[in-house]
Amino acid sequence: MPRPWRLIDSGIATGALNMAIDGLLLERTATSESPVLRFYTWDPPAVSIGYNQTAATALDLVKCRQHGIDVVTRPSGGRAVLHWNELTYSLLWPENEPFAGGVSESCRRIGQCLVEGLRQFGVDAVLEPGDRPGSPPRASTAARQPCFASTSRWEVKCGGKKLIGSAQRRTRGGVLQHGSLLLGPEHLRLSELMRGGSTALPRTSTYLGHWVEQIDTGALTDCLVEGFVRTMGVSMEKTTLSSEETATARERAVPFSAVSPLPEPAGSSS
Repeated sequence: MPRPWRLIDSGIATGALNMAIDGLLLERTATSESPVLRFYTWDPPAVSIGYNQTAATALDLVKCRQHGIDVVTRPSGGRAVLHWNELTYSLLWPENEPFAGGVSESCRRIGQCLVEGLRQFGVDAVLEPGDRPGSPPRASTAARQPCFASTSRWEVKCGGKKLIGSAQRRTRGGVLQHGSLLLGPEHLRLSELMRGGSTALPRTSTYLGHWVEQIDTGALTDCLVEGFVRTMGVSMEKTTLSSEETATARERAVPFSAVSPLPEPAGSSS
């Protein structure tokens, strides 16, 4: 019988701390005995960009600062996401276990788990194959498009619109997949923070509050966990971050502005 997965519901933290925790867990995944499934939320709101993006290219950093929005780099790939009134998951596992078959197959299986969990919560979500890989857009164009304005393989949708945005990264011996489940319409404000803006978000994305009257995040998390249990045939062992894991992540949780100063607004002086 497979070992139980490690389940962590770590609650609210800053974007820098959340990403430091996931980065640390990814480093240790290759030597871990089982996958780790973690759920968390963000305070204050933050924009995260993929590890291969450049914040100054994708975002208007001055506007982010003016609106009190943090900026962080994810240890996973993908494009910009505004984390504000959402539930985030991170799933980490040793390479090829339990998701053999590469990126597409692992995304499909994880998507099935998420859809099953949402249906347990009373939401008629579906998993759609999405676009097949083709000629990628120019780097300058891709960098300026938010995650929820784009479509990739195996998207979780509701009413034909994207409900969960996910991104994956594979390192030597370990894999991390991040996903953002939108609870409210706040993600639409990302268009105000991006260079060039984006008018696609209302057309391409949706949020859970549009489909259910009340959202209990504890109950929602329980349903999503049950989706993984039923679909993968695994058990979960609920744990907390160890004191050592927490201390190490806090040491690494450096705000973006501390390592890359934001430009001053026009007309200001130091």
